[in-house]
Amino acid sequence: MSFDDVLRPVLDVPDAQAVAFLDPQGQEIASLGDRALLEALGAYHSVWTTDLGRAAAAGGLGDVTEVDFDFEAGRVLATPIKDGYFILTLFGRGGIPSLARPLLAAARDRLIAEIG
Repeated sequence: MSFDDVLRPVLDVPDAQAVAFLDPQGQEIASLGDRALLEALGAYHSVWTTDLGRAAAAGGLGDVTEVDFDFEAGRVLATPIKDGYFILTLFGRGGIPSLARPLLAAARDRLIAEIG
């Protein structure tokens, strides 16, 4: 399986600028789209996702199923995969993350099958 083939449908969502499959430290395994944007946010988003997961667990909320940040210039959507791995999707201001969610669910399922 090609990771690029798994991620490509997500990048086809309107105003999606980049998508990446990242390890628990925020290191890129595979990515498509705006490299500079991914490099600026990947490792930071790993820290945010980990910290939010700890806070949610401490508060009895369970596992984080998605992290969605809305910024002035765009949106960032992180979809946890398993064992700290996640998909990071970056959108411009006109992006609609809800259109990406079914594609991300399909990508998540394929990646879980691949990484075990």
